[in-house]
Amino acid sequence: MKADPKTAAGRAFVRSLNILLKFARLYGHEHTRTIELLRVAWQELRSAIPMGTDGGLLLGATNSQLLLDGVPLEGFPAEKQFAQLLSAAGVASVQFFASVTEEEIGRFARAFPTGKAKPAELALQLKAALEGAQGIRINEICFVATDARLKDASMAAQIAAASLGGDQEQFRQWLNDPKKLLELIAAAQGSKSGGVPGPGPGGPTPAEGAPGAGDSGAAGNAVGGSGYSGGTGGGGTSTGTGPGVSIWTAGGSGSATISISGVAASGGIGSPGGLGAGLGAGKGGGKGGHGEPSEEEIYGILSALTSFGHVGTGQGGVAAAGAFQEQMSQLPGRAQDTLKQALASLAAQAPSAKPDESVIVQLAEHLAIRFALERFERGEVKVNAVRQMLDRMNQEIENLRKILGAHEDKMSEAGLLVQSHREILDRQFWAAVPESGKRAVLLSEEAWCIPPRNVQSYVGELIEQGNIAEAVSILRNYASCADSEDADARKKTAVGLSEMAELYAKADPRLLSKALRHLGLRLSVEQDSELQGLVSAAFVRLSQEAATSRYFPAMEQALDLVAGVESQRPGIARSLRGKMGIEERVPEFVEEALRARHVAAGLTDVLKLLPQTTMEQLAVRFNRCSLREDSEHVANLAGDMGEEAIQYLRSTVRGGPVAEAVEMAGLLSRLDPESVMVYLPGRMKDFPRTSQDRIVRQISASGAARRCHILLELIDHVDPLVTPLVIDEIGVTSDREALGKLLTIADGDMPPGGGPYLRVKAIEALGRIHAPESISTLKRLVEAKKVFGWVQPEELRIAALQALEKLDPDWFRDYLPKSGIDKEDFTLAPLDIPAASKFVRQRRHTRVRLRKTVRAVCTNLKESCSMEIKTASLTGGVATLSRHLTPGTQVQLRLQIGMRNLQATALMRDSRAQDMAFEIVDMNLDERSKYRRMLAGNLSNSSNNQGPAEDDPISVAARAAGSK
Repeated sequence: MKADPKTAAGRAFVRSLNILLKFARLYGHEHTRTIELLRVAWQELRSAIPMGTDGGLLLGATNSQLLLDGVPLEGFPAEKQFAQLLSAAGVASVQFFASVTEEEIGRFARAFPTGKAKPAELALQLKAALEGAQGIRINEICFVATDARLKDASMAAQIAAASLGGDQEQFRQWLNDPKKLLELIAAAQGSKSGGVPGPGPGGPTPAEGAPGAGDSGAAGNAVGGSGYSGGTGGGGTSTGTGPGVSIWTAGGSGSATISISGVAASGGIGSPGGLGAGLGAGKGGGKGGHGEPSEEEIYGILSALTSFGHVGTGQGGVAAAGAFQEQMSQLPGRAQDTLKQALASLAAQAPSAKPDESVIVQLAEHLAIRFALERFERGEVKVNAVRQMLDRMNQEIENLRKILGAHEDKMSEAGLLVQSHREILDRQFWAAVPESGKRAVLLSEEAWCIPPRNVQSYVGELIEQGNIAEAVSILRNYASCADSEDADARKKTAVGLSEMAELYAKADPRLLSKALRHLGLRLSVEQDSELQGLVSAAFVRLSQEAATSRYFPAMEQALDLVAGVESQRPGIARSLRGKMGIEERVPEFVEEALRARHVAAGLTDVLKLLPQTTMEQLAVRFNRCSLREDSEHVANLAGDMGEEAIQYLRSTVRGGPVAEAVEMAGLLSRLDPESVMVYLPGRMKDFPRTSQDRIVRQISASGAARRCHILLELIDHVDPLVTPLVIDEIGVTSDREALGKLLTIADGDMPPGGGPYLRVKAIEALGRIHAPESISTLKRLVEAKKVFGWVQPEELRIAALQALEKLDPDWFRDYLPKSGIDKEDFTLAPLDIPAASKFVRQRRHTRVRLRKTVRAVCTNLKESCSMEIKTASLTGGVATLSRHLTPGTQVQLRLQIGMRNLQATALMRDSRAQDMAFEIVDMNLDERSKYRRMLAGNLSNSSNNQGPAEDDPISVAARAAGSK
């Protein structure tokens, strides 16, 4: 259990006081060290009992044991000597009050003798030194005879002590049994009243005692109520009847007789006997009733119960009975009656229950709850005042629990959760409030006073009963308490909303929006740092619950409010965004928006409020789409995000990190192609080749209407190894806008770093565009001769003839016999691109499954790497590698075809299962002709090689990294 700060400070004070007195004896009170120690002792005493508090500090001594507020201190030698000094001087205790001053502490210390002196002189010196002091009081010892007879004690206390003997365990059992405790209190009160019969309240509680020798009788006030009461105690009875009113009210006339027996007739104390008490009352309007106790008297009763607990855990027997009687006699008569009536009520509730160690605690709780409830029901106090009253009472009950709470200590040490005593008291009070009172409070401005657990319980019952409207009204009213002018109200409301977030979502998700609005507006104006933290925590918890329950309007409300807070308190806003958990769920929200036929209400608005995270997710998904329908769906959703989201794409492509710009370029080319044409070419030349390659593929797959124009803008800014890909993709667009550039390249006017292979790619692109304007240039390339042979390489002439076969088939048929090219060389022509393909990328050349794998070796790498090519086309293939290569790696391939070796430059693509794709980006045209004939020879073994181009498996394998 956590140490009490007051106790810790009190222990420190006692230690410092001991050291101070030791130094004073050695060096005198005027020594510098002694003065310094006096100041230290004063500071520690002030820490234990700060100014303005009601309590004090009681330093007691019994034999060689020091006690601090009744709790024994550790028995170190110095403490033992100090206790013996006080005991020998006849000082029982020293009471320090909050009003104590440093000057009084100095007088107290100087009263202790510095030389040899008799212990009896100490008490006189202390009295003289502290005469007139308001902050320190000396209490002297009342000695008790060794034969257990109490000096100056009442006859009732002596009888009780005799009946109990010296058995502490028996006395503890009495304190834990409401019936026995009632008898003991009645004995103490009866002895004080002198046994005079008189008017008083009646009571129903019977009591039984064991028979003994002798008789003794006393009469006094009895417990209020009505009914018949009888008890025997060795020879005495009591009967009485009377009307009963409230628990506090005393009335009626009658008499009560208490019969106690058990004292031996001779020579000291006899064997333990029974102690009985009969409580009766007459009927009518008698006098002598005390009425309802005041609040201060209730606090006095609780304090007395704490002292009783000390008695029960300390000495037993006669000393315990004497201390108990002394505590009881100090209570006002009305308080004594109240205590007896509460005990009678507890005994009546469970007449056959076994005594346990929580009876005194139950009694204290019972008194506190009944007093608070009756004042609340009469309208004397409001709910917030009740809460304050219970908090103050709980402090006394907490002290009592610390004394008797050994079981809870064991549970805490074992790591088990123990409910706080304040919560227990709150719950018990709430359970005692009538249903109408509960509803009235929960719909009032003081609803924040009710503990969240009680609100949850009440609202949960309403929901189970189907009374949703009332449950919603209560929760809405509770949330409005966040706007209260009372700081304590705002604090408790924030804590309550955090605990009840799930209940708000369950009752009506729209309540989340209401509660978030109250908290968000409060965050903008709240000045108290502690309240800012509590309100922020509640705001975050409700936001998380909205995200968990997928209630998008509440999430939108939360994000709007955070934006408002950011303008005034950017630090708090940043902290909230990181904790709310909405941004982390954007991938889930995007997935949900793309899957659903009808987007949930508010989902699009939530994504709009998170443009950066949303567009990052959409860009990644857009680049991964393989089907045109999915790509269109993602693009449409991105377009719905609004101008702010598109502006984020623009700023990233214009000046963001390279990796992010690469990811955003494809989606931006679809949404705003003009921005790509403005920003991208200037940055493209500084990008690494792998990034350039990826951007080209993403733009081509985007389906943007002006993607051909974008590619034409990029063609002069990319790496030479990427240029063939750009030209291929331009041809796939079939856009006539590219005719001029392609014809120029076909004629040999190429971009920097271009070679003959690039001219072949340009001619293939012209064939896909189907533009009649290119016929004359293509014919010129095919027909050009020199003295011995043809001007253009055979591979270039084949590509031109394949294009002319589509543009002018009659001329092609007439010219083919005299072209000098075998007919089988035309079997691997570029594939036509479907106008409405369902795939975002299409196969551009016929794929051939090889009869026998072709072995290739990478000659430009530091570590050797071999490839087994299984499937190939004129633009690349799929192979099994001896080791993994990073996608984008440039490799110089040496293909071993029979006795011949072919050379090619390729770029590695992403892996597919155990294989990797590669794409040929440059090749000598003579080598390409040999490669073509090798593929043509394997063509008869392949199936599904002919027909229009659809999706290229090689491209699918590499799509995530920028496939063909």
